[in-house]
Amino acid sequence: MADNDMLNGVDVETFNATVNAVTDNPAQGASSWKVTTKWNGGLKTEATIRDFSLNFDEPFPIGGQDSTISPHETVLACYGACLTVGISLNSALRGIEIRGLEVELEGFIDLPGFLGLAEIGDLQDMPGFHTVKAKIRIESGASKEEIQSVYERAVKFSPVGLTLSQPVKLENSLEHAS
Repeated sequence: MADNDMLNGVDVETFNATVNAVTDNPAQGASSWKVTTKWNGGLKTEATIRDFSLNFDEPFPIGGQDSTISPHETVLACYGACLTVGISLNSALRGIEIRGLEVELEGFIDLPGFLGLAEIGDLQDMPGFHTVKAKIRIESGASKEEIQSVYERAVKFSPVGLTLSQPVKLENSLEHAS
């Protein structure tokens, strides 16, 4: 590994310092992530995330202007990005150089659930994804067994994957301004 503990563009030294800090004080590992979204007319939304912004719209058939990505496409992108991070990080931690990495995702939604229609044929009647498929391609000189191990760890511990695969407690509240 290089003198500065960088592999695959990952700062392994900084990551290990975080692991050590959380190991020494597990309460330090509890964190909160915040995002604010704002309506921009029609079906357009802007999300503010730290010092960044991300815009959303819906495709024409849903009533949007198809001016940018939709929230549900972003869920797929977030899962793909999380898997990419997990594979890159776990490869670097094991000293495995990767030359290429691509995650192709496909999510399946039955629109009747979103539209408030129920019991149509054999559809799932869910307003969200009922199935997400991820196809991962890794280019590396490492053995098949090493890559399989990195892949399995990344999938097993993907925060976004785990969020998608289990119920999450949602606490919503309403403030009405007149």
